[in-house]
Amino acid sequence: MFVPRTSTLTIELISGTVLTMQIGTLLTSVDRPVVYLDPNHWIDLARYCIGSSQISGERAQVCRRIVELVEAGQIILPVSGAHLVEIAKKAGRQRRDVAQVMVKYSQGWQMISPLRVRAHELLHLFGAERSALDKSQVFTLAPHALWADDRTRQQRGKRPQGAFSAEVQGLFNRITWAEALVETFVDPEPTVSDIGAEIAEKWAKSFEELATHVRNTPQARQHLREVTRVRTLNDFSQDIAQAALAAGWSTEQFRQWWTLRAESDLITVPMLGRFRELVHLRVSNADDKWHRNDLNDTLFLCTASAYADIVVGEKKMTSYLTRAQGKVPDGAKLFRRLEDALPAIEAAAAT
Repeated sequence: MFVPRTSTLTIELISGTVLTMQIGTLLTSVDRPVVYLDPNHWIDLARYCIGSSQISGERAQVCRRIVELVEAGQIILPVSGAHLVEIAKKAGRQRRDVAQVMVKYSQGWQMISPLRVRAHELLHLFGAERSALDKSQVFTLAPHALWADDRTRQQRGKRPQGAFSAEVQGLFNRITWAEALVETFVDPEPTVSDIGAEIAEKWAKSFEELATHVRNTPQARQHLREVTRVRTLNDFSQDIAQAALAAGWSTEQFRQWWTLRAESDLITVPMLGRFRELVHLRVSNADDKWHRNDLNDTLFLCTASAYADIVVGEKKMTSYLTRAQGKVPDGAKLFRRLEDALPAIEAAAAT
């Protein structure tokens, strides 16, 4: 049921759970602190909500307080494509319990795809995009925000003659997306992309091989920053080329940037600067094993830590991102445990 006065959509699931999704408009923007939770912390939130014995009393109290803050409209807990990928692997009650909690307490708020963030940051860096991204653009109620391609933008201007007004069509798109978002998360059938898993596996293996090469090659160790910079840039070379082309750069301008300014420029960009530093730190440590899940963890946590107010992440990635602080633009406060994050969350909500 859609409630125009509050611009919310109420959805009742087969389980009896009632969800209230915020619909918003083009003018809706973030007006509260954004707290991004890694999937393992959403699991703890779900354990609290179902009264599981697998959660300690202390953590249950923290989860209770976080739920209170969300329900009071004092913080935003967005979901992301990383959450969907992780939950989509599950089935049965394990899928249902966590997915329902995710959609219930995210209330329709999403973090846009890191690939869209990366493209925008590069366009701004090269001068093809005038404005830099801000929190309200990265965390949104807009339809299809989870996907790498901006489907909402692609559909603009395609309204057939005699169709609804733009305002009504926009409302219809938002309601439809909210329903689709819920259905996608709570779908009981597990879904795993074999192609995606293979790509992530190759990505992780390439970095682990580089780290081993650096450890065993004195010359590579002597030029470690240069080695990791080139590897970082190669990871999104197509986006870099497209941004330079959009900005109208000549081949010579691009060559000079690549050789002289790429290092200093990249570190000034919120998400990409973090990605660059995290790659450097991890390649410096050949004992750190790479796994295919690291692709999602790296992209999404670099994005969240660049634009959210508070991030409660998994242990290893949070440690690396904390070490990168001071070298990159200011971003989120980082925590590895909900208990440690709660005072910062409450302080942010109070302001």
